[in-house]
Amino acid sequence: MKIKNMIFNKKVIIIGGILFVLILAIIGIIIWNPFTSNQESQKEALTKRLETMGSEFYENFYYKQIDILGDEKASFLRGYQTIGIKVDLDNLSRYNGQNSEEVLKEFVNKKTKEVCDKNRTQVIIYPEDPFDQNSYKIEVQLECGLEEEK
Repeated sequence: MKIKNMIFNKKVIIIGGILFVLILAIIGIIIWNPFTSNQESQKEALTKRLETMGSEFYENFYYKQIDILGDEKASFLRGYQTIGIKVDLDNLSRYNGQNSEEVLKEFVNKKTKEVCDKNRTQVIIYPEDPFDQNSYKIEVQLECGLEEEK
């Protein structure tokens, strides 16, 4: 009887150990799933980076450039309220003396290694009433092959 109990206990311990390892493996696969891509989070990160660059461009460069228009500034910006001010990645990457090559290196599809099209990746800035420095909305267009990969 003791031998049967010892064999049974060994089997329980072995089966328990195997189940424990399997559960850990399943949890690991769920957390670090190698079969899913990180495209959506990369798209969100690049979109956020482009929005930030567009905001900096508009507030710190563009708006200050049109400051010479004085009272005509609102009228001028009103003309872009529906069509927007389009600024591509190429121009955003070098407008304030940044190292444009370093900025452009950020805009790569990590999965396919496709470089974002620096002329078609852009922000569109829509000035809004009362047409001051912080009254605008931004639309982002990414051309990095992130949409095709799902």
